[in-house]
Amino acid sequence: MDKQGIAWILALSCASAALPAQTLLPNVDVRAPQWEARHGGYLVSGNFEVDPKMSAVVYPAEPFQKDDVLSVRLTQMHDDEYFILQECVSADCVQARIVRAWNAFGPLGTTTHHADDRFFIPHEGKFFLWMQRISMSGSAGPFTGYEPFGPPLVFKPTGTSEQFHSADLDGAVEHGLVKVVSTAHEDATYIVRYEGGTSVLIQRMHAAN
Repeated sequence: MDKQGIAWILALSCASAALPAQTLLPNVDVRAPQWEARHGGYLVSGNFEVDPKMSAVVYPAEPFQKDDVLSVRLTQMHDDEYFILQECVSADCVQARIVRAWNAFGPLGTTTHHADDRFFIPHEGKFFLWMQRISMSGSAGPFTGYEPFGPPLVFKPTGTSEQFHSADLDGAVEHGLVKVVSTAHEDATYIVRYEGGTSVLIQRMHAAN
C-alpha cells in the first residue's frame, strides 16, 4: 500500500476514536397504558370520560367488548336517584335499551348470582352511563323496575300505583339528568361526583392476554 493509502486509513481511525460511544438506548415505553392495572388475571381500566357536550353522560373511552366486566360502586347515593347503564340499539341511537339500573339498594329487577356492583357486557356496542333523580313523597319507596326500551337518556320506571302517585315525574323531566360536578382518575378507577353528593367509582375489566 502506498503512503497516500496508509495516511487515509490513519485518518479514518483517528476520526472513529474521536466519536463518543453511544450509551443511550432508544426511547422505549414499558409502562402500562394510562389508568390501567393488572389484577387477578384481569386488565382493570378506569379509562372513562364525560361527554363534553352533555355534562351528565359518562362513556368508556374505548368501546366495550363482549365479556368485559363493568364495575359500579355507588357511595352516598340518595333514595330518589337511579344510575343507568344504557346502550344504543340502532345505528343513529334513536332507540336505546337500559341494560342495568341501580338505586341506593342495589340493581333493579335482577336476581343474578353475580355481585351487585358488576355487570357482564353481553356484546360489543355503544354503552353510556347517567343518573336520574325522581323525587318521591310519602312512604311508597323508590321504584324497583323499569321499561328497558325507549329513547336514549330516558328512564321510565315501573312500580305500584302508590309509587306513581308519590313520584314527581314531571319535575324529573324538567330537571333533566343529574349533572356531573367533578371527575378524577385514581389509578385504575374513574370517580364521578354528581350534584347532591353521590359518587360513583367505575372500572372496566377484561381478561388479560
